[in-house]
Amino acid sequence: MDESKKPQIRPFLQGALDKDPLDRTFLEKLAVGIYGPGIEAREDANKPSAVLDDAYSDFVLELPAEVQADVDRYLNIFRNDPTPVIQFLDEYKKEGYSDYFKDSKNFTDIADKKDLGRFADFNFLGKGSYDALYRKDEAGDKARQKVMESKLTQAVIGPGQGLYTAVRGTAETISALSDLYLDTETLDNVQKALPEMSLDDIYGEDAGGVAKFTSLLTQYGTGFAVAQKIAKKLFGKAAKTKLAEKAAAVAATNKAANYGVNLAKYGGYWVLPAFAADTTVSATGQKSVGEIFGDEKGNFLERALANTKLESLEGITNPKEYAAAVLRNKLKFGTEGTAFLGSLKLIGPSVKTLSTGSGVILSNVVGPTVTGMSRVLASERTGIPQLFRGISKAADKALTKSGIPKADLWKYSEYGAGVKSSILRAIDQFTQNFKSGGPFNVQTRNELKKLDGLNKSAKKSTDIFLKDLDRQMYKLADAGFNDILFNTNTANQALRYWGDVLDYMRGNIKLNKLPKSLQSSSFAVRKLIDDYTAELSPILKTMNVKDDIIKNMGRYLHQGYEIFKNNRYRAPKEEYNAAIDYFTKLQKSFNKNISPSDAKVEATAMVNRILAIGRSEGSTPSQRLKAIANASQELKIPKTTFNKFFSDEQHLPDAIAKLLGKVEDPKQIIMDTIVEMAHTANSFKAYREIADFGVDNFIFRNRRDYIEFAKKNGIQSPRDLVEIKVAKPYNLDLQKIFKTGKEPMLTLPEIAKAMKDNTTIMDQLLKLPFMKSALAIKAGIQMNKTVLSLMTQMRNITTAAMFATANGHVGSGASVADNFRILFDDLVGKTKDPKKLKEILQEALDNGAIDSSTIAQELEQMIPELMGGSKIPTGIKDGKLTATTVLQGGTSDNVFAHLFSNKGAMGRVVGKSMEAYQLGDNLWKLFGYNYVKSQMKPALRNLDDVKKYFRQVYKYDFKPVRADGTKKSLDDAIKEISGIEIRDTYPNYSMIPTFVQNVRKFPFAGNFVAFVSEMYRNSFNIVRGGMRKLQSDNPYIRQIGARQLIGWTTTVGIATPVVMDTAQTMTGITKEMYQAYKDRFAPDYEKASDLIPVTQQKEDRSWKASNFSYLVPYADVAGPVKAAIQRFRQGKDTDQDTADLFAASLRAFVIRSLEPFLAPSIMAETAAELIPDKGIFRNKNGGVIADMKNDPDWFSKVMYHAYRKVTPTTIRSGEEIAQAIGGDLSKSAIKRDLFDTVLKVFTGFSITKQDPYTSMRFKLGTYSGLLSDARGAFTRDINNATKLQRDARLLLRGLDAETLVNEYDKLQSNNYRILSEVYKDVQALRILNFTEREIKDILTGRRALSDKDVRNVMTGFYNAENLPNFKKDSAIRNTIKNINRELETDYKINDFVDKKKLNEIRSKYKNIPLGLSDEDREEFLRSTIERKLDIKEPKLEERLELQEKQDQSKVQPVTPAAPFLPDPQIANMFAANINPTTGLTQTESALLSPEEQIIRQRLRT
Repeated sequence: MDESKKPQIRPFLQGALDKDPLDRTFLEKLAVGIYGPGIEAREDANKPSAVLDDAYSDFVLELPAEVQADVDRYLNIFRNDPTPVIQFLDEYKKEGYSDYFKDSKNFTDIADKKDLGRFADFNFLGKGSYDALYRKDEAGDKARQKVMESKLTQAVIGPGQGLYTAVRGTAETISALSDLYLDTETLDNVQKALPEMSLDDIYGEDAGGVAKFTSLLTQYGTGFAVAQKIAKKLFGKAAKTKLAEKAAAVAATNKAANYGVNLAKYGGYWVLPAFAADTTVSATGQKSVGEIFGDEKGNFLERALANTKLESLEGITNPKEYAAAVLRNKLKFGTEGTAFLGSLKLIGPSVKTLSTGSGVILSNVVGPTVTGMSRVLASERTGIPQLFRGISKAADKALTKSGIPKADLWKYSEYGAGVKSSILRAIDQFTQNFKSGGPFNVQTRNELKKLDGLNKSAKKSTDIFLKDLDRQMYKLADAGFNDILFNTNTANQALRYWGDVLDYMRGNIKLNKLPKSLQSSSFAVRKLIDDYTAELSPILKTMNVKDDIIKNMGRYLHQGYEIFKNNRYRAPKEEYNAAIDYFTKLQKSFNKNISPSDAKVEATAMVNRILAIGRSEGSTPSQRLKAIANASQELKIPKTTFNKFFSDEQHLPDAIAKLLGKVEDPKQIIMDTIVEMAHTANSFKAYREIADFGVDNFIFRNRRDYIEFAKKNGIQSPRDLVEIKVAKPYNLDLQKIFKTGKEPMLTLPEIAKAMKDNTTIMDQLLKLPFMKSALAIKAGIQMNKTVLSLMTQMRNITTAAMFATANGHVGSGASVADNFRILFDDLVGKTKDPKKLKEILQEALDNGAIDSSTIAQELEQMIPELMGGSKIPTGIKDGKLTATTVLQGGTSDNVFAHLFSNKGAMGRVVGKSMEAYQLGDNLWKLFGYNYVKSQMKPALRNLDDVKKYFRQVYKYDFKPVRADGTKKSLDDAIKEISGIEIRDTYPNYSMIPTFVQNVRKFPFAGNFVAFVSEMYRNSFNIVRGGMRKLQSDNPYIRQIGARQLIGWTTTVGIATPVVMDTAQTMTGITKEMYQAYKDRFAPDYEKASDLIPVTQQKEDRSWKASNFSYLVPYADVAGPVKAAIQRFRQGKDTDQDTADLFAASLRAFVIRSLEPFLAPSIMAETAAELIPDKGIFRNKNGGVIADMKNDPDWFSKVMYHAYRKVTPTTIRSGEEIAQAIGGDLSKSAIKRDLFDTVLKVFTGFSITKQDPYTSMRFKLGTYSGLLSDARGAFTRDINNATKLQRDARLLLRGLDAETLVNEYDKLQSNNYRILSEVYKDVQALRILNFTEREIKDILTGRRALSDKDVRNVMTGFYNAENLPNFKKDSAIRNTIKNINRELETDYKINDFVDKKKLNEIRSKYKNIPLGLSDEDREEFLRSTIERKLDIKEPKLEERLELQEKQDQSKVQPVTPAAPFLPDPQIANMFAANINPTTGLTQTESALLSPEEQIIRQRLRT
């Protein structure tokens, strides 16, 4: 070590260290004792590695490289005394191998203590970590670099560097201001004291993306947080807006700010901290966004960003000028910060603006066009409506003539009643699984869905006011975002007001006792309770409920228990044990003689019995509570224990209440109260309606009525019926509705089950151990990819517009912008008038039009399914699967509750994300609902029109009178129709069929199956509904039907081709180029997609495209057809005939149709990829993830692969941005484009590189393997002793051997087939503008093909491989020797080789055009020479033209002057250098076979 760089030791301490320990004074001994070890350790750490003498050094050089590396490391470890290393080498010399260092006992006694410490560290850390920490040589530098570049280290270094840069930037700001206004010169000193620490110095410009990204987040995030807190402390609310304006004004003084101020002004108060933070913490040496993205010649955004490019500081020597330049640059950073914050605040207004603009375009351009077309299509002058009517009547007549009954009657026949009846019954039973109503008819299904809508409406109406109360309480306590997210004391203090609100609801205090801001919403909630009380009173009287109960119904709020809401509920362990202790103590207090153990056994039995009663079905919660109280009193406990329960208060003892999951949350108590009342009232009405129209249809008063129904409808073998039993989730028993007197009504078993519950097979399977956890993983991954993905959230809002266009809902009729404003304000908590919001949403909710997002609801429904214990099946009882609980599930329930509910911070984020996703869905459904209303008002003038509409379109009768006897108005009917239309033609989670529900709950298959299912259902309903409406005698209804058919056809079938044609025209990517790329180079998963080009082709022949299928929600409907068409377009493979091509196309259709439902879920797919196959981990496409045997980092690669598959997309997006910043390359050597990556994350518009060059290189690797396999199969088969023995038998009979001939022919066929595929790729590359030289370079670059094969595929003609030299082939010679030895024969190699036939095969395969199918090739080989010439002629002409182009590119002929040009024929011969004797050029004479030369001569003449 350089002596000058050694740390200086004080003279006193140095003198003490130099003395003999026995001669040191007390103070010297003390100093050495304190400081000596540190000095010695420092000196030891700086010691170089030990050095061996020349003899040992020379010996080490003879050892394997790995051992040499180990020796270098051991010399570093044993730097003080290398004796152990020498003994290790001595053993190596003697034995040729040494495991000396495997046992430390070998050298413990002889090694230096410090060296032993290092050796222990080495054993603990491993080679790489030890090298990084201890070694100062090149190996240490490499190890440290590897550590530095790891993602984990970058995540640590980045924030540290960001914090340092923030401090440095702040110091620069203060000193620059001082230099500028106080005439100091401190900036130079600050920059010397705090030098620039650039991560580029550590990682370079193209690496360290994670460190750079986290550094920027830390630097500017810290600055913003500090500035925001300062602004909040210093300035009151009144000043916030003014300060924001001043901040914008300050920014406006900077030239660059002119482009940011219009965005900044939208940021409101938050602009101030953003501007101050970014201006303050930015430091010299950093790049602005303008420098990264800005371009004076680019698009609008790039030109705007160019204004924040920084000015150079080089050459500025005057301190004041330098400080001013630094500050100007800092202001540009501040301007970018304000613009960014303003743009975030602009997300809502911008979407509103875009939707308004879209509305203008749709209203003034698209709308009139669609209207005009629909009028033409709907006009009876065209004959189209008459045509549809004729087709419908003909179909009905054909069914009647064939004797097939109406579909609604198929389900009533018993199996075995006849072939036709049994088949129809089987079809009905099968299709029930795929119909949204299951076993119900359309009318019943619609009534039940309306019931769902009414119940959701009650919940949403309540939730609006409860949310407003939450917001007002947080404002009263001044609770911020972090307080709310993490449930801080401030947030909890805010929620104390709920106790007062609850007291008001119960009538304990008056409204004016509440804080003023809480009074409006509290009154609204109380009014909801009173309204439902008034609605329920007549219903309860109808049900013969006692008057005193009706009178006091609104007095008490509902006390809910979790066990009644979810029969999977399991009490937490502490509550379970507390209940046991409670009953144990009660028994001991009443019965002194009972032993503790007996008391505990009886108490445990009672607790389990209470839980069993709580979960039981067939009774109301009130009846179960009474049963629990009565059962508890069977124990010998004090008689007063349940006095409070049997009084009016109905209070259970706390221990039992908590055991049942007593709801303590005031909001939940209020919500449960209203939901119970709404559900009871709505269920009563719906069941009354169903009982009314269902009687003598699918509900029967008794079996005699059913038999008469069967006779009337020709049912020869009617099935048996069962009693109707309805579910009893709340305290009113609605069973009486389905009774005639005391006799229960009857229906088919499947209908009875559907009316009682909607459990599926998967509900039973989810009780099995580990299934719940597997479903949780599936749910978590699906959340990560959708609601927790910013990109998907943005895409959800924009693509949902196509639901409207597919229905023809374009033009005037409703406002998307207004809907967005209402819903967005509700999402972000800015609703100014909760009452108005309730009024707007309630109508759509009552009619089931909104709050039914397939994605959000699918995930939301999974959450309660995760709760509860795990069971194993034990048998079947009464037709039901019975099971025993093996896992209570308390711990997992707690984890899931925090992850997926408001109990945890993560759960709150998930909940808010689901709300945001629901917003995108509701936005367009609300638009569609209002649009249908606007369509129906002029079309339906009275209730007679409504009745006719129902019969023609829905095929059942409209009921003008409600269950309570009130009449429906025309407006009510239009609202009902609008709700039905939106439920049928927009995605709606409540409409998914049983099959899809089972797949959704199955952890190992299907991803977002509900959405795909709805796209099929919606498409079917749009087309069927449009066709039915087009048959109407009402011209308005016909126009509505025509609009639907035009809208769906345009959205699904026409819009994409139009966009594609436009993009191809603008980018120059022709249809031929596009199809060539898709056929030969697009990944399999994108072959059926629409890859819209967005850039022109670049010099490397690549371009960028956007997968339009991601932006079209109906892509899954059109996908199967496109997959079949794409497969057909690709044409026959070399070994396919026409029938095989059709079969392959059909197979592509079926696979694409079933893939969303039967393909492995992301969880299952990832799990399968984490199972190695012979030590190799592969992805679903067969690509290698990691190799356990040959890859030392295999574990980290596998874990990173799993992380990428399951992590939230937003996190992955952040990582992609970091990789783009760092210039990281993908595995395919593709560099991420930062602009494209940011665009994808924030808009959902994904752009990918289409790179045929890279694709072709990968394909060549596959072709090389196939050619090698073909050669290997040939070699194995000709050395197969069994086959050669068969030849020997032929030889004995005087016949020729066949094996070598057959296998050689098979080899040519295989090679031809493989090279034909390569040739098709070459042809595609030519279409894609690759030059002949470029194509040849690709083919030869990876040595995948031989020179001969390259020539074959370049020219398009196949030539057979040369005959094998069997005499030199030792393998076949040895096989023949073995045959001779075993059979005592004397065969020679020539006996098995029929050279004549082999040469015939070689001649047969000479100059065959590549790309022929097996069928065409066989026809070619059997053709005459003349016919062969005709087939080869076009390909040969093409080949010669390409050859001539290449020749001309090498030598450019000099064009003679015009006066000396001979006639054209002579000129052509001269230019081509044609030999007048042969009529061929020198190239043609050299390359062409005799028959090809004949073709060329014939072409020329």
